[in-house]
Amino acid sequence: MFWASHSIISMEMDALTLDQLLVFTATVDAGSFSGAARTLNRAQSAITYTTQRLEDQIGAPLFDRAAYRPTLTPTGGALLPRARRILAEVGQFRSQAHGLVRGLESEVRLGLSEMVAVASLAPALASFHEDFPTVSLRIVRGAFGLPDSLIRGEIDLAVLPDFGLSPGIERSHVAMMDLVAVAAPNHPLARRKGAITTAMLREELQIVLTDAAEMAPGRDHGVAALDSWRVTDLTTKHGLLLEGIGWGSMPGPLVAADVAAGRLVILPVDRWDGSDHLPRLAIVAAHPQDCAPGPAGTALLAAILRNRAVGSGAR
Repeated sequence: MFWASHSIISMEMDALTLDQLLVFTATVDAGSFSGAARTLNRAQSAITYTTQRLEDQIGAPLFDRAAYRPTLTPTGGALLPRARRILAEVGQFRSQAHGLVRGLESEVRLGLSEMVAVASLAPALASFHEDFPTVSLRIVRGAFGLPDSLIRGEIDLAVLPDFGLSPGIERSHVAMMDLVAVAAPNHPLARRKGAITTAMLREELQIVLTDAAEMAPGRDHGVAALDSWRVTDLTTKHGLLLEGIGWGSMPGPLVAADVAAGRLVILPVDRWDGSDHLPRLAIVAAHPQDCAPGPAGTALLAAILRNRAVGSGAR
């Protein structure tokens, strides 16, 4: 007998419809059955019947009708948030399905260089999420390898320095970024008075960011010191510099807070390869020339270029 009763309840609950949930939430929002009828452009009797049918299936009243206006019962109040979530999920399901039919991507893969602060792209990413809530964003972070990932079709877009990019990559300028030579306050170079010469740099350990494929001896680039350590990610380099182990160049925006807080010091290098400052990096948004991004990817690219918030750091 219990099993039969349980089966009947299950069958009743299975008969729940989205329309019933819509009427339920519309009544709450409008504050009355008549208001829900106007909102949904239906007869009030239809609203009342649908609500009563839902209450019968649940086995408990959703509204207290004793007052002038219907008010939620404890059961109604507990079920309202879930009803709203179900309707929202169905709406997103419908939007995504329509988007896929129109050719909208289900996911956009964005490569983001470690040289670029995530916060600098926050306005563009927030705008993308607002405009394309059904499209997932996969962010691939890395110091090297993003150009190859673009060519191989592993990512759709990338924001990275315009350095060593092949002719097969379409690029759009985003910003210029300054590199700065930094060291911890207790480092010998930071304690020196006056300008830092290249001879002084040569005598101190340098932390160098290097592609794993270039770890072999004889493939050093941008190395000024006789003694250098090579790391393959910017986080490790940053951590070593903060601990006072060596000096190195870093993107200005990524160490601005450390410099302001006194955790790192910008080294006043006198000359750097004939210039009075380190090289500036051109930051670009890139994608393969022979594979343009889809509608969502194109919109993300436009948002990045529209904001152009990468900026440059202090020298």
